[in-house]
Amino acid sequence: MKQVKLAALAATVMVMTAGTQAEAQEIYAHGGTLGAGVGAALPLNSWAGVHAEFEGFGLSRSFNVDGNQYDGHLKLLQGGLYVDLFPFKSSGFRVTAGALINDDEVTAHAVPNAQGNYKIGDAFVPAVGAAPSTTITLPRVMPYLGIGYGHKPVSKGFGVTFDLGVAYGRPRTSYSVPAIYSMLATQANIDQEEQNISNKVERYKVYPVVQIGVSYRFN
Repeated sequence: MKQVKLAALAATVMVMTAGTQAEAQEIYAHGGTLGAGVGAALPLNSWAGVHAEFEGFGLSRSFNVDGNQYDGHLKLLQGGLYVDLFPFKSSGFRVTAGALINDDEVTAHAVPNAQGNYKIGDAFVPAVGAAPSTTITLPRVMPYLGIGYGHKPVSKGFGVTFDLGVAYGRPRTSYSVPAIYSMLATQANIDQEEQNISNKVERYKVYPVVQIGVSYRFN
């Protein structure tokens, strides 16, 4: 279902960019905390419009959870559907609200400590098999609210776009332990480690959005 949603959003962007010049459409490329991507904008009238976009990027890094190190990979892949309101007639400043539709996740595996052990909750177990791992995901749909500049139908040609806002979504955590470690650590320790990871990522339920780009209007 998530792939269908993202494919539908990508199709929306392509349809919006395929219109005629008479509709005064705009296309843009941008980058920032959501990654790099492309989008398209359509005016509704002199004070309102809509835009849709598709972007993403990947990043690998290590992090520590209660004394246990994890090597992780962050994958951002999402799009957005937004409504723009322009409160000032002579300005491209806007207020933007909408939704991110995403397939964002962090996958990570535990790294043995200097003694060759994994820490699972309060238990230390020898690293004798595949590593315990965790997957952290964001909700598939996240509300967004922000301010920005650009996408207002003024004249044909190049312009700039800027967005500053926040998206909200509570991360979800899953934790997987190979069977061999289940014999060495209690279920209470496994549950505790999953809760430790969940507590670590809970602070990231508000996602900051800063994007800047270049646009071109056809009319």
